[in-house]
Amino acid sequence: MGTQQHTCEISQLLKTFDALIQLSQASFDYQLVLADIWIKAFSELTRELASYEAKGETIDNWRQFFEVWSNIFDREFAHKFRSEDAQAIQGKFLKVGMSYWLEQQQLLEGVSKKLDLPICNQGDESQI
Repeated sequence: MGTQQHTCEISQLLKTFDALIQLSQASFDYQLVLADIWIKAFSELTRELASYEAKGETIDNWRQFFEVWSNIFDREFAHKFRSEDAQAIQGKFLKVGMSYWLEQQQLLEGVSKKLDLPICNQGDESQI
């Protein structure tokens, strides 16, 4: 096995590792957006429940509670993901995820060839 082949294999491994690091960073950013939604939704739920109490109204069962919670969460989620910054973070997360998947597939193909294992491409269903 030549030095050039080793260099290519190490290069592919490093590219895959770099893609994994980028995916981890993008995932963290996306999780921060989701955490912000949960915090705002919970805060709004608390205000909503306090307003029920101030009016002398009650929530009589779990179904009513979940309906109030669901409406608040849906509203907060939709509001946040209409913002340009959240859309950019979500787009980056998806783009980086796809890049990682491609790098991972190339690495696995290289390992499969090295081990003389058959390679099954997802686009080629005749091998399945």
